[in-house]
Amino acid sequence: MDLRDLDLEAISARYERTFARENDDRPVFRISYGLGVPVDDPPAPPTVRERWFDFEWRLERFERSLANAGFLCEGFPDYFCNLGPDILAACTGSELVFESDGTSWARFRVADWRDEPPLAFQEDGFYWQQLQRFLTLAAERGRGKWIVQSGDLHTNGDGLAALRGPQGLLLDLVDCPDEVQRRLEECHAVFARLLDEHLAIILPASGGYSSSWCGALCKGRYAAIQNDFSCMVGRSMFDEFFAPYVEREAALLDHCVYHLDGPDAMRHVDSLCAAPSLDLVQWVPGAGQPGFDQWPAFLQRIQANGKGLWIHGSPAEQLNVLRQVEPAGCVYNLGFGKREDAEDWLRAAEAILAERR
Repeated sequence: MDLRDLDLEAISARYERTFARENDDRPVFRISYGLGVPVDDPPAPPTVRERWFDFEWRLERFERSLANAGFLCEGFPDYFCNLGPDILAACTGSELVFESDGTSWARFRVADWRDEPPLAFQEDGFYWQQLQRFLTLAAERGRGKWIVQSGDLHTNGDGLAALRGPQGLLLDLVDCPDEVQRRLEECHAVFARLLDEHLAIILPASGGYSSSWCGALCKGRYAAIQNDFSCMVGRSMFDEFFAPYVEREAALLDHCVYHLDGPDAMRHVDSLCAAPSLDLVQWVPGAGQPGFDQWPAFLQRIQANGKGLWIHGSPAEQLNVLRQVEPAGCVYNLGFGKREDAEDWLRAAEAILAERR
């Protein structure tokens, strides 16, 4: 199943109502399920690096998977042109390390900011040239079949930490705060440019729709923003250095979600929710922590601050969350092995919503 089988206007309208917190009747349910169709992957390239950069192979593998994909409610197919979370640093000249199929990371390159020229987007650099090719291939091949997601563009504190290293950046916040402020401004300019370049490729090929790795169907500019480095700083330091960029980043978009990762980042939630242009928060409890449904007071606090929730976790966990939070502003993301399981979950969800009405 692909986009040609779906009513994108109706699905998009449902997301728009959710971004505006006008969906009091029920949340968005972004549901996918397996059709039971056997799918053979194309032969894999032999090395890790080749598997990352053989974009034709990656797209062929995804397109074949759609033969076994069905969607219900507000589900739809989208594709992430992933080169790892430090792609923004790479587009300023850093080298990425690819040692596994799961992720990559940037080599820390800044020993002293005084020796580092102003951060700038390298249009002719290797990594942007590769990502541009990947995005273009995915957008053209996906016309009428899938939506290409905007990138995992770790900016703000994450962008500087990828250049300097988290420990070095923590020292810089005390030793040279003015330099950190200057570099944050430069990093933001790179983020804005890289975001524009992404969407200039994605939107014309998709009929004006976009998604992100925190998927939602948006008519216009949509992305996820984040600052995982924030878990290492206190509230006053976050508010001084990083909180202003949450609104500045969100304001570059028509809609956006903030990825809030781990218990040590919880203390910043009120500052995050103060950003007027932010729509949704994706809370991630973190490794070794209780499941997503074990944080009802925190999820309710986010809603009380006027923001929606991008909800994940197991189907059972998400049913529990449905009991705990209001429907308005919520996007639930679910995958099932077969349609019958998805329909069973929907019946249980409808029963919960009926009890709450």
